[in-house]
Amino acid sequence: MPPVAETIYRLADEADLPVIAEMYAKLDRYFRSLSYRFPKVENVGQLWLDSFRRTLGRFSVLHVAQRQDALLGFVLGRVKRVAPYLGGVLVGELSDIWVEPEARRLGTGERLARLNFDWLKAQGVHSIEVQILEGNQASHAFFRSLGLKPELSLYRLTWKDHGAGDEG
Repeated sequence: MPPVAETIYRLADEADLPVIAEMYAKLDRYFRSLSYRFPKVENVGQLWLDSFRRTLGRFSVLHVAQRQDALLGFVLGRVKRVAPYLGGVLVGELSDIWVEPEARRLGTGERLARLNFDWLKAQGVHSIEVQILEGNQASHAFFRSLGLKPELSLYRLTWKDHGAGDEG
């Protein structure tokens, strides 16, 4: 029986980005199966990458889990400054995390999240936040297991919900 390949955790590189964009598209589809109510867009993975690519290594970081030649997952972290009335401090955001189904429940997500937390801590952030969609009980449990505590609920009214007819 051949030995099981070890999972490597590392910073993403340029060659990883097309696969990560595909993974993000899977994450987007999952979001839409829950309570995600933003308009569906074409090429969502590429648009997502474009939203932070220029800040990589400065205000954002992208880690991957890899076994042999296959990426198993990614995590994106960002640094932002909150408003002066909230103290004007830097806050870390675990923005997005995805683990392929075959790599779940093996510690892959936890290891990716902790890499993200370590990088954010090294940036001097005051705290780390995560947004979780309504109905995503697995993510609620996962982040609680990592020590995060609920703080804020976000509510959204679309014009479709309001009955105004404009779905924009």
